[in-house]
Amino acid sequence: MFRAKQAIDLRGDHHIHTSFCNHASGTMREYVISAIEKGLQSMTFLEHLECGISANQRTWLTTALFEEYFKEGEAVKKQYAGQINIRLGVEVGYNPSQLPALQKKLSHFPFEHVGLSYHFYSLGNSHLNMVSSRQETLDALADIGINRVLDEYFNGLIQACSLIACNKICHLDAVLRYMPNLRFQKRHLQQIEHLLHCMREKNIALEINTSGIDIRSSPYPAGNIVNLARNLGIQLIAGSDAHRPDQVGRHFRQLAVFK
Repeated sequence: MFRAKQAIDLRGDHHIHTSFCNHASGTMREYVISAIEKGLQSMTFLEHLECGISANQRTWLTTALFEEYFKEGEAVKKQYAGQINIRLGVEVGYNPSQLPALQKKLSHFPFEHVGLSYHFYSLGNSHLNMVSSRQETLDALADIGINRVLDEYFNGLIQACSLIACNKICHLDAVLRYMPNLRFQKRHLQQIEHLLHCMREKNIALEINTSGIDIRSSPYPAGNIVNLARNLGIQLIAGSDAHRPDQVGRHFRQLAVFK
């Protein structure tokens, strides 16, 4: 059954990282101040959770860091209560071989919003970041085969929707975002449509991630995917994927077309 077309609420930024994740800068308080100064009414911190990943750089929080994250997060929620609504969420990266571990960690902390992503391609005992800009990583992924990587990425998200309780899918088509002249094949578009139908059945929202505007001049996902999601009645949630305080709410004005 189709629901009414969904508009996107631009009063909140619901994908924000901090220095906790090891590849962003700024404290939680600095991000909150930036959001308030920009007139936002709500915001969601969405720090990375991964399990069983072997990569050159850790971009996710350890259990100890998540404990610090919640301690600091509760403090800023209390400090700025009445000025902005703050949620402490998580961006969980799907790893098919680590499902029990992922579910255990998700249940260990009181996450208020769960975004689902799929970042790392398994290659034996190591992993390749499918959204990396590093040339050596791009070359390694190209050697595997672009279509093969895309197949696994979209199939993984479809699988994860049924196995991981989440609120939204993050930056859906950002896979291989730094690969030059990337084009999805017909079967990948069919996978995306299948994924969106799964999301509708599970009441999972679609994130409109404005970091893509800096990289490819349009958000993640592309307009045709957003329109399909809207026609299916899937909720749209705005997120900047901020990695610096000044990036909170970036390019939100350009999302007015989706209102």
